Amino acid sequence: MENTLIAITIVTFAALLFFNIYFRIRSFRTFKKLADKNIYFTREHVFDSQRLEQDILRKHPENRDLILSHVKSMKTSMLISTMCVVVLTLCGAILMYYRK
Repeated sequence: MENTLIAITIVTFAALLFFNIYFRIRSFRTFKKLADKNIYFTREHVFDSQRLEQDILRKHPENRDLILSHVKSMKTSMLISTMCVVVLTLCGAILMYYRK
């Protein structure tokens, strides 16, 4: 049981880590494109779509797809990071409970 749980934990964490790295690289690429066009925004814009629409997307409608792609990849990366922490914590707690 322990070995199976450890294997599942390692595989799940490795998969989540791979996807997180992929989305972070994607996010960095879109950030570089946005920075080259002098388009900057704060984390408040990432978490508040209404504010993003009012402050950023209205000023740069020609770059709407790039901005939304960047925001989406950032949110996905944060979600995967959270999932990594939850999986490690959950599996660690289960392993501590079943420890001989």
